[in-house]
Amino acid sequence: MRTVLGVSVGSATARATALDVADDSVCSANVSRSFEPADHVSAALDLLDTMARTQQVEPADSILAVPDDPAGRSQTSAYSMHQADRFMVVSELGAQLRFLRGTGQLEGLRTVAVCDVGASGTTVSVADPKTGNVFWSVRTAGFGGNVCDEAVRNYLLATYGADELISSAALDDLVVAIRYAREQLSSLRVAEIPGPFVGGPVRLWRSSFDDIVDRAVRFIEDWTASAIVEAPKAVNALVLVGGCAHIPALRRVFRRDLRLPVLVPAMPDSLTAHGAALLASDAMRRRSNRPLVAVTTITAPNQGTFESGGYDALPRHRTA
Repeated sequence: MRTVLGVSVGSATARATALDVADDSVCSANVSRSFEPADHVSAALDLLDTMARTQQVEPADSILAVPDDPAGRSQTSAYSMHQADRFMVVSELGAQLRFLRGTGQLEGLRTVAVCDVGASGTTVSVADPKTGNVFWSVRTAGFGGNVCDEAVRNYLLATYGADELISSAALDDLVVAIRYAREQLSSLRVAEIPGPFVGGPVRLWRSSFDDIVDRAVRFIEDWTASAIVEAPKAVNALVLVGGCAHIPALRRVFRRDLRLPVLVPAMPDSLTAHGAALLASDAMRRRSNRPLVAVTTITAPNQGTFESGGYDALPRHRTA
């Protein structure tokens, strides 16, 4: 069995997916959580090294999907890959588009807006999913997981009070507990949050969470709509990805107020790593099928190097 590996770099979470090249099925998946912003890259690299050893993946068959500068996305194809010491590097947008294309959800769509709502902020990128050409990309820190968690923390401390001996470490632990509760509320109606509260652990209901983050959700919907209107290309659909795409209120407001089809994949928080692994699988197949002569590559100024015709027809893949 030949295995490839994709790893995503997030501000709070690194994720890895290993695929069997024979049918692109998932062999293994792993998550590394890092709540120190300075540690997120090293956490992703550690996860890549660990998974590569465990799954016996060659360096050429490992791809790291990294955040990039939205302002520079229009200068290159999102699918462009670059060689590093022990892995390949691709933009997280390219990995996301590759995953989405493999599901068939983007069939017939010439231009899509990918709204990546992560922990540290939100990025909207308007792109052609077939070629990877990026027409528009903007970012704001006005909404993300950190904004939601801070609002919930302030609400809980104001409502339930804090122990007099509360420490900075206890406040950090509270933020972590709120982050887990936010993830639970994507599927549950209530989550319990331990913390430095006067009366002990408290329950946070989804309806209360929706009220707490309502102002921020309305802000990001307005901001996203403006970004789409300002884009130089008409958008056929919007795709919500990232950990905050799990928030039911966010999905509800986008689907109600945006005059576009709004797609939410089944795994919005882990599809970047999965898409990176699919790109690694594509690259392996091209190397295996490439003739020893007449290899055609295209090199454009400041756009990296990519092989022509590599993304016209992509196999469907399994999700897990």
